[in-house]
Amino acid sequence: MSYAQTARHFLSIWITHLLTAVPIRSRATFVELFCGCLVSPEGWVTRAISAITRRKHWTTYYKLLERGSLRTLRIAHALFEVVSKALPMETLNLVIDDTLILRQSETAPGSTIRHDHAKKANQTQYVQAQCWVTLGVSVLGQFGQKYVLPIVSRLVPVAGNRNKLVIALSLVRGLAPVMKGKSVRILFDAWFMRARLVLPLLARKMHVIGQARRDTALFLPPVVLLKPGRGRPKIYGMKMTPEAIQALPMTELKITLYGKEQLIRLRSVVALARFLKGTQVHAVWCSFYDADNQSWSKARLLLATEIGLSAEEILFLYARRWGIEPLFHNLKRWWGANNLWQQKRIVLELWMQIRSAAWTLVQLLSLVVEESFPISVVAPWRNKQPLTGGLVAQWLRMEFTGLAFRDGFNRKSSIFTFPKQRGDPRLRDSCRRQ
Repeated sequence: MSYAQTARHFLSIWITHLLTAVPIRSRATFVELFCGCLVSPEGWVTRAISAITRRKHWTTYYKLLERGSLRTLRIAHALFEVVSKALPMETLNLVIDDTLILRQSETAPGSTIRHDHAKKANQTQYVQAQCWVTLGVSVLGQFGQKYVLPIVSRLVPVAGNRNKLVIALSLVRGLAPVMKGKSVRILFDAWFMRARLVLPLLARKMHVIGQARRDTALFLPPVVLLKPGRGRPKIYGMKMTPEAIQALPMTELKITLYGKEQLIRLRSVVALARFLKGTQVHAVWCSFYDADNQSWSKARLLLATEIGLSAEEILFLYARRWGIEPLFHNLKRWWGANNLWQQKRIVLELWMQIRSAAWTLVQLLSLVVEESFPISVVAPWRNKQPLTGGLVAQWLRMEFTGLAFRDGFNRKSSIFTFPKQRGDPRLRDSCRRQ
């Protein structure tokens, strides 16, 4: 079976499952919009419509988004089920993070002056921007490459008390019905390592690995006396001061992390975190050696609620969080998130969900179907390199732009069949040879 036939088979199954989250009378129109996102690299709705052969008036597609018949969370549930079936995992590694999308308009939904933590040399610290909180699933690709597939995103509003912590918790709570019976581990950075977020996650029997402030109050478990004295028993033991941390046994190892081989020093201990009301955590202090400056970086503190994990395992698991940074880059630059100009928050979040779901299927296709990809036609300079979602997206644009995707939807059975490629002679001959 050629790559085109295999890819069409998987896309047909996945899109058909997504249609279960769409009202029956809107499924044909949704198919056109969604497939337009697959073959259009820009975020405007008009570009998605113009990338296909539409069968309805252009107002039909705008009404589908504006009238509110589609539910973002239902699409996220169906998308999560697609990812779970395509890539079965014993433990789900979820990643939560936020990103800024720059805006010039002050009237755009969620657009206000926000602090940019990127600290770019050519940009001010405070920018007019929208803030998005995204929850994704971390997966491993070929050669151990780390990817994050976006499942659901929410826009942080301008006013109100719904900050990023509340939105992050609501995203997890919204996906809880489809995560029943699964072991869940959530990864996030130091900004989200707060008791308001971590304690509710622990109450849901979820595990957490995240970076924390270096001055986080950590204590050893108290010494249990054979004959306790008067008063309440001690909750905390000795405090982990900088001197006590330096006295811990140190392990120096050289491992491949963040895309290159690095020399790392590790110190770890099982302690009680006061900000988590005495919850036992495995604390790991890690320092990276800078070969250019011939010096060691300041120790970073990682906290894991799974005390049975080793320090090296915690470091590797937390490194999977970094996959969300290239995800944000791809969504903004190459998948059109910078061009989302809807005037209502609900419509904006819905269109962002559709664009993110399209990218997830493209990235998922690069992970599931790798053999016989016509790399010599799509990008010959990337020969013998790992297959990426960008290459698959380029192949989709080359072969399926301008097709009538609505004709592939069967109204009686609600089954969608991805249409055959246009028939580029170069690509067809290459697929036959492979």
